[in-house]
Amino acid sequence: MVALIQFPLLSKAEEQGIGALLGAPIDRDYVAFGIALNEFRSVELILENSNTGGFVNRYFPLTAQTYATSLTLGTYITENFKTELRAGRGVIDDTLKEAIDININYWFNWYIGPTYPITDYMSGYALIGLSHYDADVTRREINFFVPGNGRTIGSTVTASPSTTEMEEDLFGTSFSTSWLLGLDFHLVDTWYLAFEYGRLLRDTDTNIKVYQAGTYLRYEF
Repeated sequence: MVALIQFPLLSKAEEQGIGALLGAPIDRDYVAFGIALNEFRSVELILENSNTGGFVNRYFPLTAQTYATSLTLGTYITENFKTELRAGRGVIDDTLKEAIDININYWFNWYIGPTYPITDYMSGYALIGLSHYDADVTRREINFFVPGNGRTIGSTVTASPSTTEMEEDLFGTSFSTSWLLGLDFHLVDTWYLAFEYGRLLRDTDTNIKVYQAGTYLRYEF
């Protein structure tokens, strides 16, 4: 799918002379490996009674921070324009209210965008693209105290994240537009260190957003 998207874009770029605007075509590729912090925002947690299925409590909005590794393969179309493919996998999850563990199981990205030198050793870039992703979710049962209302005595019930009021896999969709901004620094020879921040995904069904900050070591060849 990514190849089908990328090929017509590159062909169209050559036909319309984008290379003439952004610089002459060059033959330079790169590979990068890094660590990313994924921050989940606007997560809704709805607890229900594990025995009766009745509503227990609702938490919104919740934020979670997870960690992942990522691999990048890219190429420069011109000196100031590049495109790349990425793959990532979650390695450390986060737990919300002791009731649900969440993480990104995996993601795949395709990005394209401009890059521009700021100094002799530093460049900035802005990329936009498309991501496919999958969540890693573990639901847990917890003891939850339900207070009384003046006429009844409070009691402790066994509660768990709802499977009807929440998406079973956390996200309702599996594709999203993505963007990121980055700075890369020339270390030595063809080695670079990059720092990035962007939005990995926005799930249109649940409105959960995942923002990503990463550090990458890149080798150009």
